[in-house]
Amino acid sequence: MPKNFKPEMGAGDLGFTELFGGRRVPKTHRRVKLNALIDELSALLGLVKTGVKDKGTKEEISAAQAALIRASGLIAGMKGALKEETEALAALIDARAADLKPLKKFVLPGTNETEALAHLARAKARICELLAWELKAKAPAVYLNRLSDYLFLLALKSSRK
Repeated sequence: MPKNFKPEMGAGDLGFTELFGGRRVPKTHRRVKLNALIDELSALLGLVKTGVKDKGTKEEISAAQAALIRASGLIAGMKGALKEETEALAALIDARAADLKPLKKFVLPGTNETEALAHLARAKARICELLAWELKAKAPAVYLNRLSDYLFLLALKSSRK
């Protein structure tokens, strides 16, 4: 975001907003809706982060929030990719899953607040992923898929404390 960002009063009051490149679209446009959901997902990750004690995990969540900002930019029309972020998340998933015992039943959220919030964020990531696929936004969709996997593993870890 530019250093001098200042919202223009009334700029969106007629139900339109601007994507990257200057294209104006209705606020009901699917790209705008998806970015609103990604914003909500990032806020949920912030809540999850408040319940995590491990500094490394907090940094992982912060990195995911930064990647979500990049994903939003791509959805709004910026050029770029999420390859490095997706690969980093895949490595975290591999590390977390390495010592995981096979699940023998469905997981029901609610062991503790952090675990439940991680599952809520996971579910929101899945919704965002589905909408990203509808928009044919492959890089954000793949990242969101990995993020939901990561959040599932984080919730499992949080439930065992």
